[in-house]
Amino acid sequence: MWLRRFSRLPSRVSWPGHSLGRWIVVALGLGVLVAGLVGAAGPYRQTREFRETVACDRSVGDCFGSEAGSIAARRTYTTTSTTTYTDANGQTHTNTTTTTHHEVTWQRANGSRQARDVSSSFYAKAKEGQPATLRLWRGEVVGVEVMGDAQWFLPESGATLNGWLYLAFFGLGVLLWGLLFGWWDGFFMLAFRTFAWMFMSFLPVGLVTDTLAYGLDMGTGLAVEIAFILFFAGIGASLLIGSLDRW
Repeated sequence: MWLRRFSRLPSRVSWPGHSLGRWIVVALGLGVLVAGLVGAAGPYRQTREFRETVACDRSVGDCFGSEAGSIAARRTYTTTSTTTYTDANGQTHTNTTTTTHHEVTWQRANGSRQARDVSSSFYAKAKEGQPATLRLWRGEVVGVEVMGDAQWFLPESGATLNGWLYLAFFGLGVLLWGLLFGWWDGFFMLAFRTFAWMFMSFLPVGLVTDTLAYGLDMGTGLAVEIAFILFFAGIGASLLIGSLDRW
């Protein structure tokens, strides 16, 4: 089976149901979960306030601030990610994915610059030196408009909300581990299961935050996004379950 490949790993140490070690894990997981949810409360409220401005801008218009800016630079770059997993038959599979990113740097009226990844269609229209209209929310650039096209970004509160939700999800995993399993079989398996558990959360948390900020798009894009979420969450779940094949 899958874990037999790691013959050098220490044997499992079972914690009795009411042992001190198991309750420490449960308490730690609960504490991290609560801290994540409490920390997310403020960014959640701010993101909801941003959503109200988005709704106002869509129905009335001109609810965001505007500032004249320009496209200072643009570039493309690639990143490569490799995922390795072992199936139930003990065979190791490696998937390598190369992603092309399109980055645009804009300059504000005060001379400050900021770079963000954008869609390929927006990148094609955003030429270096071209004037741009910057859309502002509480002094923060949340949108850039050029040539009749616009690229919108999550406000800082949305990015902060993502971080707190990831922390809460991590705490939930620790809590469930202490309640349902509670045995120890080495640092390698701890790191591996943590990676698999958190891998399941990346896209769902992003979808939740985007929905809070901009609302739910019921078009075909949503169906594609859900399909991606199920696919990658399924990979994480299979890795996690595969590591528990002897429990």
